Amino acid sequence: MKTLPFLSTLTAATFLVAPGAAFAVDVQITFQNLHASQNATYSTLGSGEAYTYANANPPPDTTVPPGSSDVYVVGNPATDLVTGAHVRYTIGSKRCIFHTSYTGTPTYTPNGNVIIPNWTKSYESSGGAICTATITYTNPSTFDWAVTFTMK
Repeated sequence: MKTLPFLSTLTAATFLVAPGAAFAVDVQITFQNLHASQNATYSTLGSGEAYTYANANPPPDTTVPPGSSDVYVVGNPATDLVTGAHVRYTIGSKRCIFHTSYTGTPTYTPNGNVIIPNWTKSYESSGGAICTATITYTNPSTFDWAVTFTMK
């Protein structure tokens, strides 16, 4: 990952970066199967989920045993302003669809280009699934982040 030059004053809300600096923003995803006795199954249905799978390293495990977790990293090699991941897990008839994204909004100031980061997470549940999505880490220098998705 490329190191960016930063000006000496930074605020919590904005980060000043060198004009034209480009880097991939990565998300580390941790999926935790909290079910006591059934496997969680990873699958892809839509284009967002297929894109996530294609850009994951390592690829997500298709089966996560009860009480276990799977960790992988997803990035967008095309741009440093948008990265997202969409994943789907099922346990029997229960389903969780998780989403997380980063958007960097470029803004010009007299001090140079400013990227204002925004990280999001969400989920959709069905069939009685209990799903959670938590952003556990954000990096103010690289804009990388980590998210934990849980399912029961």
